Amino acid sequence: MKHYDEHARQRLVPEPPKRVDAPIRTPFERDRARVVHAAASRRLAAKTQVVGPQSDDFVRNRLTHSLEVAQVARDLARALGCQPDIAETAALAHDLGHPPFGHNGERALDLAAKNIGGFEGNAQTLRLLTRLEPKSVDPATGASVGLNLTRATLDASIKYPWRESATPLRADGRPTRKFGVYDDDLEVFAWLREGAPEERTCIEEQVMDWSDDVAYSVHDFEDAVHSRIASLDVFGSRDERRALVEVAHERFPDSGEIAELAEALARLVALDYWPTRFDGSMTDLVALKRFT
Repeated sequence: MKHYDEHARQRLVPEPPKRVDAPIRTPFERDRARVVHAAASRRLAAKTQVVGPQSDDFVRNRLTHSLEVAQVARDLARALGCQPDIAETAALAHDLGHPPFGHNGERALDLAAKNIGGFEGNAQTLRLLTRLEPKSVDPATGASVGLNLTRATLDASIKYPWRESATPLRADGRPTRKFGVYDDDLEVFAWLREGAPEERTCIEEQVMDWSDDVAYSVHDFEDAVHSRIASLDVFGSRDERRALVEVAHERFPDSGEIAELAEALARLVALDYWPTRFDGSMTDLVALKRFT
Protein backbone atom coordinates (compact mmCIF):
# COMPACT_ATOMS: atom_id res chain seq x y z
CA MET A 1 0.00 0.00 0.00
CA LYS A 2 2.93 2.38 0.56
CA HIS A 3 3.22 3.11 -3.19
CA TYR A 4 -0.49 3.93 -3.50
CA ASP A 5 -1.24 7.36 -2.08
CA GLU A 6 -4.48 9.11 -1.23
CA HIS A 7 -4.91 10.06 -4.88
CA ALA A 8 -4.92 6.37 -5.88
CA ARG A 9 -7.32 5.46 -3.04
CA GLN A 10 -9.78 8.26 -3.77
CA ARG A 11 -13.39 7.43 -4.75
CA LEU A 12 -15.78 9.56 -6.77
CA VAL A 13 -17.99 9.87 -3.68
CA PRO A 14 -15.97 9.89 -0.45
CA GLU A 15 -16.63 6.94 1.83
CA PRO A 16 -15.12 6.75 5.31
CA PRO A 17 -13.85 3.32 6.42
CA LYS A 18 -16.31 1.25 8.43
CA ARG A 19 -13.91 1.43 11.39
CA VAL A 20 -11.89 4.63 11.61
CA ASP A 21 -9.72 3.40 14.50
CA ALA A 22 -8.51 0.20 12.79
CA PRO A 23 -9.90 -0.48 9.28
CA ILE A 24 -10.37 -4.20 8.75
CA ARG A 25 -10.01 -4.03 4.95
CA THR A 26 -7.91 -1.84 2.70
CA PRO A 27 -9.74 0.28 0.09
CA PHE A 28 -8.56 -2.11 -2.64
CA GLU A 29 -9.87 -5.14 -0.77
CA ARG A 30 -13.24 -3.40 -0.54
CA ASP A 31 -13.13 -2.85 -4.31
CA ARG A 32 -12.58 -6.55 -4.90
CA ALA A 33 -15.54 -7.50 -2.71
CA ARG A 34 -17.80 -5.08 -4.57
CA VAL A 35 -16.98 -6.60 -7.96
CA VAL A 36 -17.45 -10.15 -6.62
CA HIS A 37 -20.93 -9.29 -5.30
CA ALA A 38 -22.01 -7.27 -8.37
CA ALA A 39 -24.97 -8.51 -10.41
CA ALA A 40 -22.90 -8.05 -13.56
CA SER A 41 -20.46 -10.66 -12.22
CA ARG A 42 -23.22 -13.22 -11.74
CA ARG A 43 -24.46 -12.63 -15.28
CA LEU A 44 -21.10 -13.80 -16.62
CA ALA A 45 -22.11 -17.37 -15.72
CA ALA A 46 -24.59 -17.42 -18.62
CA LYS A 47 -22.13 -16.07 -21.20
CA THR A 48 -20.23 -18.41 -23.48
CA GLN A 49 -16.45 -18.61 -23.47
CA VAL A 50 -15.84 -21.17 -26.26
CA VAL A 51 -18.59 -23.76 -25.82
CA GLY A 52 -22.10 -22.85 -24.69
CA PRO A 53 -22.43 -23.24 -20.89
CA GLN A 54 -25.67 -25.19 -21.35
CA SER A 55 -23.99 -27.86 -23.47
CA ASP A 56 -21.33 -29.18 -21.08
CA ASP A 57 -20.78 -28.79 -17.36
CA PHE A 58 -17.01 -29.12 -17.78
CA VAL A 59 -16.22 -26.16 -20.04
CA ARG A 60 -15.65 -22.60 -18.93
CA ASN A 61 -18.07 -19.73 -19.10
CA ARG A 62 -17.16 -16.07 -18.81
CA LEU A 63 -17.41 -16.20 -15.02
CA THR A 64 -15.09 -19.16 -14.53
CA HIS A 65 -12.75 -17.67 -17.12
CA SER A 66 -12.63 -14.43 -15.12
CA LEU A 67 -11.86 -16.34 -11.92
CA GLU A 68 -8.92 -18.05 -13.62
CA VAL A 69 -7.64 -14.75 -15.01
CA ALA A 70 -7.89 -13.29 -11.51
CA GLN A 71 -5.80 -16.11 -10.03
CA VAL A 72 -3.05 -15.66 -12.63
CA ALA A 73 -3.13 -11.87 -12.23
CA ARG A 74 -2.85 -11.98 -8.45
CA ASP A 75 0.19 -14.27 -8.52
CA LEU A 76 1.86 -12.24 -11.26
CA ALA A 77 1.21 -8.95 -9.46
CA ARG A 78 2.73 -10.30 -6.25
CA ALA A 79 5.81 -11.53 -8.13
CA LEU A 80 6.25 -8.22 -9.96
CA GLY A 81 5.78 -6.06 -6.87
CA CYS A 82 2.59 -4.26 -7.86
CA GLN A 83 -0.74 -4.33 -5.99
CA PRO A 84 -2.30 -7.84 -6.06
CA ASP A 85 -5.79 -6.68 -5.01
CA ILE A 86 -5.93 -4.08 -7.80
CA ALA A 87 -4.75 -6.55 -10.44
CA GLU A 88 -7.15 -9.25 -9.24
CA THR A 89 -10.13 -6.90 -9.16
CA ALA A 90 -9.35 -5.61 -12.66
CA ALA A 91 -9.21 -9.25 -13.82
CA LEU A 92 -12.55 -10.06 -12.20
CA ALA A 93 -14.07 -7.03 -13.95
CA HIS A 94 -12.41 -7.27 -17.34
CA ASP A 95 -15.31 -9.03 -19.13
CA LEU A 96 -18.27 -7.49 -17.29
CA GLY A 97 -19.32 -5.35 -20.25
CA HIS A 98 -19.01 -8.06 -22.87
CA PRO A 99 -22.37 -9.35 -24.12
CA PRO A 100 -23.52 -12.92 -24.75
CA PHE A 101 -22.46 -14.56 -28.03
CA GLY A 102 -18.91 -13.21 -27.80
CA HIS A 103 -17.63 -10.87 -30.49
CA ASN A 104 -20.64 -11.67 -32.69
CA GLY A 105 -22.92 -10.30 -29.97
CA GLU A 106 -20.71 -7.24 -29.63
CA ARG A 107 -20.86 -6.54 -33.36
CA ALA A 108 -24.64 -6.99 -33.42
CA LEU A 109 -25.12 -4.56 -30.53
CA ASP A 110 -22.73 -2.07 -32.11
CA LEU A 111 -24.74 -2.17 -35.34
CA ALA A 112 -28.05 -1.79 -33.49
CA ALA A 113 -26.73 1.17 -31.47
CA LYS A 114 -24.89 3.03 -34.25
CA ASN A 115 -27.18 6.06 -34.12
CA ILE A 116 -26.58 6.52 -30.37
CA GLY A 117 -22.82 6.03 -30.25
CA GLY A 118 -22.45 2.30 -30.88
CA PHE A 119 -21.44 -0.44 -28.47
CA GLU A 120 -18.02 -1.54 -27.22
CA GLY A 121 -17.60 -4.16 -24.50
CA ASN A 122 -14.67 -2.44 -22.79
CA ALA A 123 -16.44 0.91 -22.67
CA GLN A 124 -19.50 -0.91 -21.33
CA THR A 125 -17.38 -2.32 -18.51
CA LEU A 126 -16.49 1.19 -17.40
CA ARG A 127 -20.13 2.22 -17.57
CA LEU A 128 -21.16 -0.77 -15.44
CA LEU A 129 -18.53 -0.01 -12.82
CA THR A 130 -19.26 3.72 -12.64
CA ARG A 131 -22.99 4.05 -13.42
CA LEU A 132 -25.09 0.94 -13.90
CA GLU A 133 -24.31 -1.26 -10.89
CA PRO A 134 -26.65 -0.22 -8.03
CA LYS A 135 -24.23 0.24 -5.13
CA SER A 136 -23.63 3.93 -4.49
CA VAL A 137 -25.17 7.29 -5.35
CA ASP A 138 -23.87 10.82 -5.23
CA PRO A 139 -25.84 12.46 -2.38
CA ALA A 140 -25.47 15.86 -4.02
CA THR A 141 -27.17 14.85 -7.29
CA GLY A 142 -28.86 11.52 -6.57
CA ALA A 143 -27.06 10.06 -9.59
CA SER A 144 -25.56 6.58 -9.49
CA VAL A 145 -21.79 6.24 -9.24
CA GLY A 146 -21.93 2.49 -9.72
CA LEU A 147 -19.64 0.53 -7.41
CA ASN A 148 -17.76 3.73 -6.48
CA LEU A 149 -14.38 2.02 -6.82
CA THR A 150 -11.06 3.68 -6.12
CA ARG A 151 -9.28 5.59 -8.84
CA ALA A 152 -6.46 3.01 -8.98
CA THR A 153 -8.83 0.06 -9.44
CA LEU A 154 -10.85 1.82 -12.14
CA ASP A 155 -7.68 2.82 -13.97
CA ALA A 156 -6.48 -0.80 -13.90
CA SER A 157 -9.77 -1.86 -15.50
CA ILE A 158 -9.22 0.36 -18.57
CA LYS A 159 -7.61 -1.67 -21.36
CA TYR A 160 -7.98 1.06 -24.00
CA PRO A 161 -7.62 4.51 -22.38
CA TRP A 162 -9.17 6.56 -25.17
CA ARG A 163 -12.55 7.37 -26.74
CA GLU A 164 -13.65 6.01 -30.11
CA SER A 165 -12.84 9.19 -32.02
CA ALA A 166 -9.29 9.20 -30.61
CA THR A 167 -8.27 5.57 -31.21
CA PRO A 168 -4.53 5.40 -32.00
CA LEU A 169 -3.10 3.63 -35.02
CA ARG A 170 -1.23 0.33 -34.84
CA ALA A 171 2.39 0.07 -35.90
CA ASP A 172 1.24 -0.98 -39.39
CA GLY A 173 -1.03 2.06 -39.71
CA ARG A 174 -4.31 0.20 -39.11
CA PRO A 175 -6.80 1.66 -36.62
CA THR A 176 -6.98 0.05 -33.18
CA ARG A 177 -10.81 0.06 -33.30
CA LYS A 178 -11.13 -0.85 -29.61
CA PHE A 179 -11.83 1.94 -27.14
CA GLY A 180 -12.48 2.18 -23.42
CA VAL A 181 -14.96 4.98 -22.85
CA TYR A 182 -18.20 6.26 -24.37
CA ASP A 183 -18.46 10.00 -24.91
CA ASP A 184 -21.21 10.13 -22.26
CA ASP A 185 -18.72 8.87 -19.66
CA LEU A 186 -15.82 11.20 -20.41
CA GLU A 187 -16.23 13.09 -17.13
CA VAL A 188 -15.59 10.05 -14.93
CA PHE A 189 -12.91 8.88 -17.37
CA ALA A 190 -11.04 12.19 -16.99
CA TRP A 191 -11.31 11.86 -13.20
CA LEU A 192 -9.92 8.33 -13.02
CA ARG A 193 -7.12 9.07 -15.52
CA GLU A 194 -6.05 12.22 -13.73
CA GLY A 195 -2.23 12.30 -13.70
CA ALA A 196 -1.88 9.18 -15.89
CA PRO A 197 0.25 9.25 -19.07
CA GLU A 198 -1.89 9.58 -22.21
CA GLU A 199 -2.66 6.28 -23.98
CA ARG A 200 -0.58 4.32 -21.46
CA THR A 201 -2.08 1.86 -19.01
CA CYS A 202 -0.91 1.21 -15.47
CA ILE A 203 1.11 -1.89 -14.52
CA GLU A 204 -1.88 -3.67 -12.93
CA GLU A 205 -3.85 -3.33 -16.19
CA GLN A 206 -0.93 -4.79 -18.12
CA VAL A 207 -0.77 -7.70 -15.67
CA MET A 208 -4.52 -8.24 -16.08
CA ASP A 209 -4.32 -8.11 -19.87
CA TRP A 210 -1.44 -10.57 -20.05
CA SER A 211 -3.16 -12.88 -17.54
CA ASP A 212 -6.25 -12.86 -19.77
CA ASP A 213 -4.15 -13.97 -22.75
CA VAL A 214 -2.49 -16.73 -20.71
CA ALA A 215 -5.75 -18.02 -19.22
CA TYR A 216 -7.83 -18.22 -22.38
CA SER A 217 -4.95 -19.55 -24.48
CA VAL A 218 -4.61 -22.63 -22.29
CA HIS A 219 -8.17 -23.22 -21.10
CA ASP A 220 -9.78 -22.63 -24.49
CA PHE A 221 -7.57 -25.41 -25.84
CA GLU A 222 -8.53 -27.69 -22.94
CA ASP A 223 -12.23 -26.99 -23.47
CA ALA A 224 -11.95 -27.55 -27.22
CA VAL A 225 -10.26 -30.93 -26.74
CA HIS A 226 -12.69 -32.02 -24.02
CA SER A 227 -15.69 -31.03 -26.14
CA ARG A 228 -14.26 -32.77 -29.23
CA ILE A 229 -14.13 -29.49 -31.13
CA ALA A 230 -10.39 -30.04 -31.55
CA SER A 231 -8.82 -33.44 -32.15
CA LEU A 232 -5.32 -34.15 -30.87
CA ASP A 233 -4.81 -36.52 -33.79
CA VAL A 234 -4.30 -33.66 -36.22
CA PHE A 235 -1.12 -32.56 -34.44
CA GLY A 236 0.52 -35.83 -35.44
CA SER A 237 0.18 -34.90 -39.12
CA ARG A 238 2.75 -32.57 -40.67
CA ASP A 239 0.21 -31.46 -43.31
CA GLU A 240 -2.40 -30.66 -40.66
CA ARG A 241 0.13 -28.69 -38.62
CA ARG A 242 1.11 -26.75 -41.73
CA ALA A 243 -2.55 -25.93 -42.42
CA LEU A 244 -3.00 -24.79 -38.81
CA VAL A 245 0.03 -22.50 -39.04
CA GLU A 246 -1.24 -20.96 -42.28
CA VAL A 247 -4.65 -20.24 -40.70
CA ALA A 248 -2.94 -18.71 -37.64
CA HIS A 249 -0.77 -16.50 -39.83
CA GLU A 250 -3.78 -15.36 -41.86
CA ARG A 251 -5.88 -14.58 -38.77
CA PHE A 252 -3.04 -13.04 -36.74
CA PRO A 253 -0.47 -11.59 -39.16
CA ASP A 254 1.36 -9.80 -36.33
CA SER A 255 2.23 -13.11 -34.65
CA GLY A 256 5.23 -13.87 -36.87
CA GLU A 257 6.25 -15.42 -40.13
CA ILE A 258 4.93 -18.85 -41.15
CA ALA A 259 8.32 -20.49 -40.56
CA GLU A 260 8.53 -19.04 -37.05
CA LEU A 261 5.02 -20.22 -36.21
CA ALA A 262 5.77 -23.69 -37.56
CA GLU A 263 8.87 -23.91 -35.37
CA ALA A 264 6.92 -22.75 -32.32
CA LEU A 265 4.21 -25.36 -32.91
CA ALA A 266 6.84 -28.07 -33.37
CA ARG A 267 8.42 -27.14 -30.02
CA LEU A 268 5.01 -27.24 -28.36
CA VAL A 269 4.08 -30.66 -29.72
CA ALA A 270 7.52 -31.99 -28.70
CA LEU A 271 7.00 -31.16 -25.01
CA ASP A 272 7.03 -34.18 -22.71
CA TYR A 273 3.60 -33.32 -21.33
CA TRP A 274 1.91 -32.63 -24.67
CA PRO A 275 -1.26 -34.81 -24.71
CA THR A 276 -1.33 -37.15 -27.68
CA ARG A 277 -4.79 -38.67 -27.17
CA PHE A 278 -8.05 -37.99 -25.39
CA ASP A 279 -10.94 -40.39 -24.85
CA GLY A 280 -12.43 -38.88 -21.70
CA SER A 281 -10.84 -41.39 -19.32
CA MET A 282 -9.48 -40.24 -15.96
CA THR A 283 -5.93 -40.80 -17.20
CA ASP A 284 -6.52 -38.58 -20.23
CA LEU A 285 -8.30 -35.94 -18.15
CA VAL A 286 -5.29 -35.78 -15.83
CA ALA A 287 -2.89 -35.56 -18.77
CA LEU A 288 -4.91 -32.75 -20.33
CA LYS A 289 -5.05 -30.85 -17.04
CA ARG A 290 -1.29 -31.26 -16.52
CA PHE A 291 -0.72 -29.77 -19.96
CA THR A 292 -3.08 -26.88 -19.19
